[in-house]
Amino acid sequence: MKLVLPFLLLSAFSFCQEFEIRNLKINDKYDHFAVRKVGDIVFFSTNLLTRRGNPIRDRFQQELYGVYEAKVDEHGEIYDAKLINRTDTSKFNMSVTAFSNDGKYMYYTSNNTVKGYNNLADYDTFNLVIQRAEYVEGRGWTNFTTLPFCDPDFNFAHPALSPDGSTLYFIADVEGTKGKSDLYKVSVTDHRSYGELERLNDSINSPRTETYPFVSIDNKLYFASDRRGGKGGIDIYVYDLESDDKDQVAISLPEPINNIGDDFSFYLNDDLDSGYVSSRRLRGNGRDDLYYFTGFKSLDLTD
Repeated sequence: MKLVLPFLLLSAFSFCQEFEIRNLKINDKYDHFAVRKVGDIVFFSTNLLTRRGNPIRDRFQQELYGVYEAKVDEHGEIYDAKLINRTDTSKFNMSVTAFSNDGKYMYYTSNNTVKGYNNLADYDTFNLVIQRAEYVEGRGWTNFTTLPFCDPDFNFAHPALSPDGSTLYFIADVEGTKGKSDLYKVSVTDHRSYGELERLNDSINSPRTETYPFVSIDNKLYFASDRRGGKGGIDIYVYDLESDDKDQVAISLPEPINNIGDDFSFYLNDDLDSGYVSSRRLRGNGRDDLYYFTGFKSLDLTD
């Protein structure tokens, strides 16, 4: 857990005059993470619950997550959330989305329906997989397809699209991975075909665990990592994909984006000044809470 810091005395707090980060009202005792915006609609992930309000679990007693869509007000508050409309109404794990620019295609993390070998746990299990769905007016999300490069013997998760939709970033633990999970990418053609897997360089990946990539409209890669030298358990880092600097390294975002707890699932709006981050902080409402921030341009991102 994190220590009590002066700027945490209020639910809304600022670290400098221009920057403010605020815990959202939608948070409760469960997990909320992975915000994405498509037009005026916000998508995020949270626990699937029974009618009595208890988390739904799979056969391995792991909690299941769902993707919700909601409205957002001028202050970043998320409201009127409801489970997305999809043709497959069975209960399965679904979280961490990425959308094509026209909102027609959605990529998300789920579990493979085919058992594979879990290298970390040393037994067979249903590893994580990236799937794609298509939105059809009047039907909702349909045509669920597992991406062709997802080998059931490895984990693939946390999809993120480049601003032009031509590259899909994600994490995986395939052969050649140096940490528990590394960041990879594939080329995307019309959201129908995909190129060869390419591991991102060692200026981005570390010997530890990389998760939750996101690419902003100015082509900067944000991701979470538990590498050494961070401010907490999991921190958010940024790497400029447009830079030609061969000596460039990923930079840890400053406080209060990062704190001594876990910070992950960073999302920056197209204004490059406001957005969302998921975090497990002292005096939060639940386990992993959603926070909305403004004034991001005012932060010093030099290491």
